[in-house]
Amino acid sequence: MVLEDQIMAECTPDECNAKCCRYVAIVIDTPVSKADFEDIRWFVAHENTYVYKDEDNDWILEFVTPCKFLKNNRCTMYDRRPVICRDYDPAVCARDKNGEEQKIRFTNPDEVDKFVLKRWPSKKIKGKLKTK
Repeated sequence: MVLEDQIMAECTPDECNAKCCRYVAIVIDTPVSKADFEDIRWFVAHENTYVYKDEDNDWILEFVTPCKFLKNNRCTMYDRRPVICRDYDPAVCARDKNGEEQKIRFTNPDEVDKFVLKRWPSKKIKGKLKTK
């Protein structure tokens, strides 16, 4: 039995909240301009969409949406699951983390505005961010 399968076998639905199956996260380019932060503002204007900077200083775009094949905290297509799921290391399971790995987190456009105002104090005009 592969270590991953052993860990998953030990993980019961009562213990596993299947957090790793409830979101999609992709690395985005590090924002360096007002235009980049305007894009982030747009991202987080959508429901269940967040942007954060993690402990490795990667910027992550996260979509909180459960996998279609998740039922009772279990994968209904485990034997046919995508490679990204197979490659997931259960030893670094997200279930025990509560955002402590995030250095910065944006959940709405106002948070982005506040961050940008600190970084570029004179760049907000009439409720909107200036872009190039």
